[in-house]
Amino acid sequence: MSKAYYTIPARQRLPLFIFGDHASRHIPAEYDNLGLSGADLTRHIAWDIGTETVVREMCKALGCGGQVAGVSRLVIDLNRVLTMATLIPETSDATLIPGNQNIDDDEWQKRVDKYYTPYHESIGRSLDAMGFGMGISIHSFTPQLNGQSPRQLDIGLLFKVDTLSAERFKTELAKIRPEWRVANNEPYSAFDLNHTVDEHISSRELPHLSIEINQALIDTDDKAISVARDLAKALRPLMNKLQKVL
Repeated sequence: MSKAYYTIPARQRLPLFIFGDHASRHIPAEYDNLGLSGADLTRHIAWDIGTETVVREMCKALGCGGQVAGVSRLVIDLNRVLTMATLIPETSDATLIPGNQNIDDDEWQKRVDKYYTPYHESIGRSLDAMGFGMGISIHSFTPQLNGQSPRQLDIGLLFKVDTLSAERFKTELAKIRPEWRVANNEPYSAFDLNHTVDEHISSRELPHLSIEINQALIDTDDKAISVARDLAKALRPLMNKLQKVL
């Protein structure tokens, strides 16, 4: 049975929750791979490559709880508002998704009820149980979209309101990985695609980070584990300050 999400239990009481909306490339058997085959099932259109390993390793390094998606964003995009046309994408990076063409209202509702709603309800419960603390969203981006120039970026920090956490994290990360190219609101802006953070983190007025990682840095487990550990190191000073406040 396909699950909407997987929780990562905390190993200690820490006011931190890390999650990955696009961590899975799993497409339930009933959808017959949505009509796709070959590399389309493993490349970036199906998932945020490397992010499940990053989320799990960060949670392990810091001892905090977390959550990762259980289905591919091609089945339903958990980081979209329900009214967005790209919630169940008919195309992705110029690739037609045959199994998502002209789906009816019953199928739309089925995917919302089975995957989208449980995923978001679980995040809400976890944050309520945590109380005041920091939420961190982990995504990854392809080094080059179809027909576009290569992206000259290693890490993007997305934010609308919590500028302070992003700037503090950026400073700490530069001490650990000075060679990384880090930019604010790149390669996407938090003002455009930021639903889960808006819905659950900002609405609770929690400090937060949305971290976008170049997939070239985390496209193997070993690389993803190394990056996750560095991100965790950069995060610790922020958590120390937060815990002093608490």
